[in-house]
Amino acid sequence: MKTSHIFVLSALVITGAYFGVLSLFELPETTMEWVISDIILGAILYVNYLVIAMAHGSSKISKFQSDKKVTS
Repeated sequence: MKTSHIFVLSALVITGAYFGVLSLFELPETTMEWVISDIILGAILYVNYLVIAMAHGSSKISKFQSDKKVTS
C-alpha cells in the first residue's frame, strides 16, 4: 500500500472512532463545542500524518556533489 492509502484509511478509522465516542457521551450542542471537537480531531489527524510520514516516508533529498575541491 502507498503511504497515502495508509493515511486515508487510518484517517477514516480515527474519524469514525472519534465521532463514535462523541455520540456515546453526548454530541456537541453549540457551535463552540463543535469547533473545539473539530480542532481536537484535526490535531489527532495531524499527529497521525506525522507518525505515518516518519514511519513510511523516505528522504528524497539529493546531496549536491561538487567536482571542485574546497581547500582551506
